[in-house]
Parts: sequence; structure tokens; C-alpha cells
Amino acid sequence: MSLQVLTDLHQEVRRLYIAGSSVATGDLRLSRLLPQLRKLGENAPVFNRLADAVQLVTEAKPEQASVKLLELGTLLHSILYTQGRTEAQGTLEDVQVTDTRGVTAVPYRKMKALIEALTERGPGRLDVIRQGYKDSLFQDFRTHMPAVAALEDGYVEIAEFIHDEVIPSIGPAVIPVLHRQLNLQGGKGDARKLSLIHRLQGPANAELILKAAGEGSTEVRIAAVDILGDYPEMEDVVLEKSYERKKEIRRAALSVLSRLGTGRAADRLFEALMGKDREVAVAPIQACFHPTLTQRILDQAEAWLADFDGSYVMTGAVEQLSVAMQCLKGKNDEAVRVFLEKLLCSPAFMVKKTTAAQQYAAQLLLDMKQPESYQFVESLYRRWGGKHISYSFQAALHCLSPEEVYDKFDPLIRRAKEQAVAKELLRTLHDLTKDEAPYLTVYREADDSSTIAWDPRWVHLFVDIDEEELVCQFVREPDTKVVDYLLKKVRVAPSQMKWRTVQLFIALFKIGHEETPELLMQALEASVGTREFWDFYYSGREEKLALMSLLPGSYAERLEKFAHQLAYESMKQQVLELAERLKTKTSDESETGKGAEWIEWIKSKMYC
Repeated sequence: MSLQVLTDLHQEVRRLYIAGSSVATGDLRLSRLLPQLRKLGENAPVFNRLADAVQLVTEAKPEQASVKLLELGTLLHSILYTQGRTEAQGTLEDVQVTDTRGVTAVPYRKMKALIEALTERGPGRLDVIRQGYKDSLFQDFRTHMPAVAALEDGYVEIAEFIHDEVIPSIGPAVIPVLHRQLNLQGGKGDARKLSLIHRLQGPANAELILKAAGEGSTEVRIAAVDILGDYPEMEDVVLEKSYERKKEIRRAALSVLSRLGTGRAADRLFEALMGKDREVAVAPIQACFHPTLTQRILDQAEAWLADFDGSYVMTGAVEQLSVAMQCLKGKNDEAVRVFLEKLLCSPAFMVKKTTAAQQYAAQLLLDMKQPESYQFVESLYRRWGGKHISYSFQAALHCLSPEEVYDKFDPLIRRAKEQAVAKELLRTLHDLTKDEAPYLTVYREADDSSTIAWDPRWVHLFVDIDEEELVCQFVREPDTKVVDYLLKKVRVAPSQMKWRTVQLFIALFKIGHEETPELLMQALEASVGTREFWDFYYSGREEKLALMSLLPGSYAERLEKFAHQLAYESMKQQVLELAERLKTKTSDESETGKGAEWIEWIKSKMYC
């Protein structure tokens, strides 16, 4: 029986249902199907019945067309219904449920959204999956196959969440599904499946891991080689893989060797450093702490340094020494410190071409956090005429008293601000004192151990050289000179409420200057109608909210009036809420400017 004719007829009948039965009489498109229906009726009488019904529709009077069209549609739908198929293609297989806990009473309507999130595409799926995980829906075996399939999801966060949290939570019940869906020639999803099989079954799949390491796709082989690192007896296999043609496989094998940390592994890592895999070997060597490996690298670096004459033609030697130093990262041996100090004392090495390598060596010494390394780095700027002043200053903060630090470095800034050394030192001071949320310094306790101890004379130095931002960062106590400076700065267009103006007000609040609340309120009120007023929402919203939170409770009503003039409704509501909170502020809070609950409230408004 030809389904195509039935399909065509169904489309025409549906068209007439939509257009109306009044146009069915004499319809040409319907009439064209009559010859085909009559011909098919020679073998199947049902087509003759359909042909008769079509003819009755096309020849019906207008008042009878609707009845005839309905009869044709009823007959046609009855025939189409008998031709439909509901069975799925393929052979039936038993579902392997190894744990009876995989059978739950959760209705399918509750599982449907989770299964769709695992198998389909679109936004918002990760939230559905996380909620399903939270509700323990993955304990139901109906989610196991979709969950394993989701390891190949194009949205990496979903695939990683399934790998890291969901599948391990299911446990051994999902192992058969992982094995069935594993394709050794697959991509990252199959690499994740192999990793989970090992995680859930351990040594039981050693043969599968070895096969994957030798015959799998690149992603699967990388995963398999990484798994081999859990088995010290497989060191020979890993060593063999470290010579593979593909760079990715060699990198994975060298990383595994660094974890094994044996003498043979150390030898192979050093061989890679001296060969074509020099750059690939750096990270594994940093993670390997075999004593002979570190010493061999130092011996080789000594040889490279001895041959280095500082000429510009020795580009390769510079690269060799740079790679050797990268390998020493994280190794705090005495021999490493001695070599780095020797390097930074070598006139041949301390040339312009090796500046980046010099900085790396100085940073390694700082990272050692040893008194000897701090003292050496502190002396660098004197040894080399001001070079590396940034590292010397950072070291001085750890090995000298606050008074000694100020006495040594104050002249370098005060006498030659325009010089490169002074500019570098000022940049370092800015970096060391920059706060991600400057307003939090108002609430910070004076004995906070996370801050560096600074000599109080620094703030006067910054006033003298007009470093406004550093004055705001370093001011701690009321001081006539500093207060006069801050007031002079804040009175330069205070109504603009720019970033610098906010910092100035915060500094005044920090030292408890009594006129600050009134100055701030006047600046806010004067900003009404200005461009900055209309940009109030976008420009430093959290800092301005924090600043207003420092106002005493007596300013709540004026702040309410200001809020009603703001253009953006969300910002208006936040300021109104702040005004309500000010009304409940205690006298202690007003005087000290402290309060953890204020910090939490401000943070909660940052991304509203």
C-alpha cells in the first residue's frame, strides 16, 4: 500500500480544514489525486472508498461540503492510524542492574527534565543537573546511560561535573554502562570514561588500560598514560611512552614520571631537558624533587654560565639558562640559592639581553622566603646601580625594620622622582598597597597581621611629592599636614564623585576627620543634575555605597531625599535601603566606622 498518496491526501485535507469547507467544492488539488486513488483501488478496495469520499467532497453543494469533508477526514485518519509503527528498531537487551538500590519509586515525570538536560542541548541544563544530583536522582538506573553519555557533552562544565561528581556518586552500578559506551578511538568524553572505570574498579582493568595506552586515540592514550602513574610496576611502559612520536603523549608520560620520582624517571626527565623536549620537560621537572635531578640541572647550568660571555650572539645560551632556572622553581635547596646568587653576581650574565632571566632569578630567591635570600636580593640595587629596585624593596620589607626600609629608600624617591629607579619604586609601592576593595580598609583592625608594617613617615613623603593615591593608602592617623592635603584635593570638583574623589573621602573617614560626613553629603547633593549624577549607577557603585554607609545615622533623611532623585530605580532602592540601615546605626558604629555586618551588606549589593 502506498503511503505517499495517503500523506499527500492528508496534507490537502488539512489545508481545507484550515481554509474552510466552503472552498472544498471543485478543489482542483484534491481532484488531481482521484486517478491515483482509483488505480490503487484495483488492488486495495479501501482506496476506492477514499476515492468515492474525495469525489463526494469535490461535487458537494456548498451547504453539504462541511459534512462530506469531515467524513473524508475521519476515514483517512482511520486508515493512517492502522499504518503507523510503534516498535523501536534493534534487538531487545536486558538492563544490567548490579545494585537493587538503582530501582527507585521516583515517577518518570520527575526524571524527564533531568534526562532531557543530559541528552539534549540548550541553556540552563547545568542547573537542572546540579539539582538532580542534589536530590539524589542519579541513584535511579534510568539516569545512568544518559549520565555516561553526557561525559561527551560539548558544554565542558557539564561534562566535568558529571565526571567529578555525578558518576563517582553512582558507584559500581554504572560500571557496565561505562564499559559498553567506551570507544577507545573516541575523544575527550571517552578519556573521561576510561578515567572513571579506573577510579571505580582500580587494578581490575589493567589490561584495558594498557590496550588504551597503545591503541587508543590521542585523548584516550593521554588518559591511559596518566592512569599508569598509579602503578609503579608500570614504569617501563611509561618510559617507553615518553619516546612516542606525538608530543602530547610524551608530555603526559613525562608528567607521570615526575610523580613516580624514581632514579630512572629522573634520568629520563634530564634527558628530555637536554633534548628536543626541553620546554615540555620544565613542568614535570618542577614537580619532581629527586635530589640527583636538581643537582644535575645545577651542574649543567653552571657549565652553561661558564661558557656564557654576555655577547648578543649567544641567544641559545640565554634560552638554556632561562629554562634551567624555570626547572628550579619551587626547589628551596641551599645549592639552588647559592647558584642563583652566583648568577646575579656574574657581570657576563647581568646584561640587557638577560633582563627577563635576571628578574626570574630574583623572584625565585624571594619565593624561597629565607633570611639569606632576602638579604641578598635587598642588596641587588646597590650592587648594580639601581637595577631591580622593585625586588630589592620587596626583600627589604622582610629583612629590615620599617624604619630602616624608609631610611634606605626615601632618598631614592625624594631626590630623583623623574628617574627610572624612582618610577619603578613608586610602581612597586602602588602594587603592594593596592586594595581590591579600598573601602574595606576603613573597617580593618589596626593590628591586622595580613598588612605590611610601614613607617609612618611614608605618608608625609607622598604628600611632599604629591602622590595622591599613595597618601590615601598610607594614611592611618589624624595629622594636620595630611588632613590639609586631603581637604585641598577633595575640594577640587567634589560633586563629580569620581574614583579619586571616593578614595579621598574614604581616607578622611579612615582618620576620623569630623567634617567628612558633611563634606560628603554636600558633594552628593551638589552632584544632582550633573553628568556624574546620571552615571551614578555605572561608575563605582559598590565603592559609593560603601562610602555612604560611613555616614552617621543623623544623615539618613538627607540621604533619602538624595535617593529619590536618582535616575535608575535599582540604585535608588539600594540607597533607600542604606538610608534605612543608617537609622539603626549605633553611636559606636558612627564613631568608629566598624562593623562586619556593613561589609557583608555592601558585598551583597555589588552585583545586584
